[in-house]
Parts: sequence; structure tokens; C-alpha cells
Amino acid sequence: MHKDIEEEQRIALVNGLDRNVMDVDRWEIVISCQEYLNRFKDSLATIQLVNRVPSRQLVRTYHTGPAFNKWMFLGHSNHMIWVPQIHKEAFFGFLGEFQTAQPGRLPLQASTGQALMSTSVFIYCLLRSGCRTLRLKAYGQKMPLDDRFMVTEPAQEDHEWAKHNEWDLGTTFLDDKIWLFRALRDRVHGIQHYPMVIPASLDHGTVNITAQYKRRNFSVKIYPRMVHVLKSFNSHLQGGIPRTVHGMRRQVNAALTMIHNLSTKDDKSLGGFRIEVTVKAPSLKVAKRLVDQTSFLDPNYWLGIGDGPHAPELLNARFITKKGLLDNANWIYHQADQLGKFEGDNNKRPSGLQVKALTDLMNGLGWNAGLRKPSKSMDPDAWWYKEDHENTPEIYQSLANNFHSDEEIGRLFNYARNTAGHVPCKDFPNDPTHRYQVNNRSPYRIRCCMPGCFHRLARTGIVHWIATLVEQEVIDGESLAAEMRS
Repeated sequence: MHKDIEEEQRIALVNGLDRNVMDVDRWEIVISCQEYLNRFKDSLATIQLVNRVPSRQLVRTYHTGPAFNKWMFLGHSNHMIWVPQIHKEAFFGFLGEFQTAQPGRLPLQASTGQALMSTSVFIYCLLRSGCRTLRLKAYGQKMPLDDRFMVTEPAQEDHEWAKHNEWDLGTTFLDDKIWLFRALRDRVHGIQHYPMVIPASLDHGTVNITAQYKRRNFSVKIYPRMVHVLKSFNSHLQGGIPRTVHGMRRQVNAALTMIHNLSTKDDKSLGGFRIEVTVKAPSLKVAKRLVDQTSFLDPNYWLGIGDGPHAPELLNARFITKKGLLDNANWIYHQADQLGKFEGDNNKRPSGLQVKALTDLMNGLGWNAGLRKPSKSMDPDAWWYKEDHENTPEIYQSLANNFHSDEEIGRLFNYARNTAGHVPCKDFPNDPTHRYQVNNRSPYRIRCCMPGCFHRLARTGIVHWIATLVEQEVIDGESLAAEMRS
């Protein structure tokens, strides 16, 4: 499923990577209200107020400069617009002349609604309230830094706070294998680990590195490219810690849907990795020049390949195939399902062990947002080792090795139903009126047809139950095999 990358393998693998052009993924820049109006002075330009408090505030500046962490997310257009909180009351007072809008009740909540207004009215009210500077934040665009797309400089270089502008510049490396990273030494100062795809990855995943070059501070993030694929399907996959067992099951179903979605992508779509460098600079042009002077976007620098220069603290890389990723996620789900980790009263609060199993399921398919700590890959006390697995039928592994995808599990269910006439419900196996029928095909689920029962099974649960019925001779194994061969 996974392999160590030795020196000669690493050289061949790095040389075989397809490297994309450098791009800008995020910027946080300051711009005067008047300059903003000059750039977007058009009757088609509009801004919408926001009614939520963002979970992440702006990064604070130290020594000289504004305290951005106390600014408020006021509105958004094709970017987020932040202003000093002290202007909130006056802004809504002047806005009342043109628009009906209510200020938010919380200190950092802009509004209770989402009023839409023209950019000219928005800036007019801000200027009258005494606001002179905006903080603009945009992320996720990955705009290539070439003349086709870089029409103008985003920053206002002559602004007094331009030195506090932040940029994320990165390069994506394409491959048919999923790359995962961690430091060669444990607990290295300046390197944070975010394990992914446990336990197959041996705690490799994303690394965040604090680096320096010519006495200038940089932040470097190296992470598997599959993160982009996960977010493209569901950018809020994990969510918060579930408050009820029902909420936990919803997240489990979201994970199963994601496993199905990943199975539809080819190896090249999931493989590879990305290196992203964060730097402070007054303009995008200067930021690119500063990053170009370093070797931070060169994987050889971090892996210690070639003649150098190399990073003071080197990284180790492991890779996993798409099949290995899906097998790993399905294995964790099977362990949790067979140990009953996702069972319980819908209205009750999930236990800590249930939340841990859910976290590990998300991590097993490649999701780690840094909100919950997953189990250690080699932890002998991990929850999946704590209970006896003798109740797993011997035939299960044979079936599990041959039926992975939703389509394959659907065929297995049909084989079992054709062989026995029906597949009995797990909760009422001796009652012929309780029988399973297809409930969903993506991800594949079955449900008891009896009202008041509606017991559900999904994916590995289906395979395990059919294996149990074969072992108990409810389904004839030879007939099932003949049905599968026909």
C-alpha cells in the first residue's frame, strides 16, 4: 500500500514530477478607501454585508503597524473587506440614509442581515465614518504568475502600511502517487506536523515550517495535493465536534460519500503535492522576487537530494497510491463499524471514543484541518486494537478484497439477494418481513423495508453482514460463488 522512498527512488521520483508555474494563492493587503473606489468605480460593482463572525481573525502585526486582529469583517465582493471595528456604529448611521441594514449584536459581527449595496455607497459611508484604510483578503485563487493573468499589481505600494501585506506563493507538483511528509527528527522546533492517512502513512502528512533567508522570516507549508480534491467536493467535510450521535452519523455518511467521490478520480488527479511560501512584502512583484531568491519551492532542498543547498532540518517523504488511500479509509470504517463505534441513541452526546473514531475516519481518507488530534499510527493502545475481532467471519476478507467500490458492493448485494431470495435485516434476521432493499447508490447503502425499523447498512457493513450470513449458512456459499461467476 505504501513504500519508503530511498535515495535513488527519491531522485527518480522528483525528476519525474510535473511542475506547474508559480502562482499566488492568497493575499492580505492594505488599500486606502479612495484607491479602492478608483479601482472599482462602476455601477456594476457591488458589496454585500456579512452577518457572521469569521472563525479566523486577521493576523496581528507587532511593533509598528495596525492591530489587524481587532478589525472586523464587514463585507465581501470577490474578496473579503475588513475595517477597524471602531467605525461600525458610524458606518451604519450613514448607511441608513440609503439602505436598511442593522448592525450586528456581537462586537465583531458586522450586520444581522446581508444587505447588498453599490461599491460607491459603501465607500462613501466608510469615508464619512472616518475610515481611511481597508484590509483586503482573498485566498484559494492560485492565479498563475504570468502575463496572461497578471494584468495589474494588486497592492497599493505607496500606502504607509504596505510593508504589512502578506502573500502566499506556491507551486504544485503533479504525480500519480500521493506524497506525504514529516521531519526526519521528532519534535523539531519550527516544524509542525499534521498527520494524514493514518495508520498507513506512519504519521506523515502536511508540514508547516518556520524558515529564514537573509534574516527575513518565511512560512512554508508542504502538503499533499489531494487536499485540493477533498475541498473541491466538500470544503466543510469535518465540521465541528458533533453534539449528538445523529450529528456524528451525518459526518460518517459525509466521509463515506467522500470515499466514493475519491474513487471516481484517476491517480493523476489525486497525486502529487504542493509547496507554498508565505512572505511579507509591499507588492506581489517584490514578494515573487524574494521567494525566487530562496530554494523553498524546490523539493530537493527539503528532501536533501543533490548537491544542495539543503534545509537545516530535512524532511522524509512517503507515498501512497489511490488504491492504498481508499483501502486505508475503508479499513478504518470497517474497524469502527464492527466495534460499534458509530452506534447509540441519536439524541445522546457521542463519547470521546466515538469522536476519536470519527476523527480517525476523516484522517484516514486524507482530511486534517488541525481541529482534532488523530490517533498515532503505531499506537499499541489505539481504539482499533482494544477489542477482540473474533466475530469477523473468515470469508469477510475474501469478499472485502474483491468488492471495494459502490458498484462492486451493489453487485455483491444483488448476488446475495438472487441466491437467498432476500437479504434479512440484521436487527430481525429471523423475521422474513424484515429484508433489505437499496436505499442509496452513492455511497451505496441498504435499508430494511419495514416501517419502524429502517435499519441501515453501508459499504463494509454490507460486506460483513453478507459474510456473516454465508458463515451461518443462511446464504449458501457455493450458490453465491456460482452466482458471482455467472
